[in-house]
Amino acid sequence: MHSIDERLERIDRHADLGAFWRIDVQEPATDGPLTGKLVAFKDCFAVAGYERDSGVPFLHEHCTEDAPSVRRHREAGATIVGKLSMHQLAWGMMGQTPGRPPVRNPHDATRIPGGSSSGSAVALAAGLVDLAPGTDTGGSVRMPASACGIVGLKPTFGLVDKAGIHPNTLTLDHCGPMARTVGECALGFDVLLGREPRALEPARLAGLRVGVLETWFCEELDPGVERAFRAAVDALGRAGAVLAPADIGWQQDPNVLRDIYNCEPLPCYGDGVMADPSPYEPFIVQDVRDGLATPLRQYLETLYRLDETRRRAAAGESSWDVLISPTVPIPPPPIDGPDLTYSMNKNTKPFNGLGWPALSQPCGVDDLGLPVGLQVIGHRDEDDRLLAVAAAIEGVLQ
Repeated sequence: MHSIDERLERIDRHADLGAFWRIDVQEPATDGPLTGKLVAFKDCFAVAGYERDSGVPFLHEHCTEDAPSVRRHREAGATIVGKLSMHQLAWGMMGQTPGRPPVRNPHDATRIPGGSSSGSAVALAAGLVDLAPGTDTGGSVRMPASACGIVGLKPTFGLVDKAGIHPNTLTLDHCGPMARTVGECALGFDVLLGREPRALEPARLAGLRVGVLETWFCEELDPGVERAFRAAVDALGRAGAVLAPADIGWQQDPNVLRDIYNCEPLPCYGDGVMADPSPYEPFIVQDVRDGLATPLRQYLETLYRLDETRRRAAAGESSWDVLISPTVPIPPPPIDGPDLTYSMNKNTKPFNGLGWPALSQPCGVDDLGLPVGLQVIGHRDEDDRLLAVAAAIEGVLQ
């Protein structure tokens, strides 16, 4: 195991990737399952002794208390080394914040690492830290995990304590672990839940009913992404999984979350954005304006529509053990390219709406040689089973 100083030197050597906003080592007070492991947190997490602002001046504060998710890592013996870059206000998939250094994909420095947990994915993929919890409101754990070739879990909604984390959209916000392997991701999940880490036993793939989300989720895929995904599906079939097309009916109301995304951030950020729109990306300003113009009745009707969408999706749950899809339909775009947030999160945000656990794990590379993610989805509150299945898939795809 490398010393802390050697790891910090590695962080310094890779400063050009832009993973960190702040570096400041906090040694653990006790030993535990994370002793010797380096952990860093997305800037929206409160970490005692660190500054945070989530990329905007009006949120700047010096934190004096840990978020529960941070405290649990500290109590487990982790060495905390800093705060990680993120998309401004966790409000997008490009992973960038105006006025901050660019955050670069370790596999191609001209391309984005995904967002909003961009620094988290980069720090893991580059071997700078061992765990880096993220937040996920529309794919912000899974999308950068896919783009950087790591593992990220969005747990069942409400399972992980979100106190002490800057909110975005309360109906859809999740906090989840990110790591280089499924086993390390499971360890991070145990720590986030405050429970003793358990041995992860891979599930049996033979006979496992795997629903392949063909309708809507596999439409308009980049050819390289589709080839990697189909190769993974074929590998699961050879391992004995029972494959069948699946449809959760999301295409019947694909914009059901739009008003939630526009309206729910307003109590925290609306006034700050509108007071001075200049520091913000244009689409953030437009989302706020759209939210302010949304009638209350329209927002409430959206919640009823979401409830109907959840019932429609749940109607077919008995036919599958897990679902799979490509995590992201397209390769990560260039840093200086157009913002493709609404294309990149197409396949991930439905499971924020449904609240089901969903994980991204590597499943090959596309035609550009960039990582492709396989999204594996489980039933509500079956997160441990999902991780066991993902561990088995990892063994097949390696």
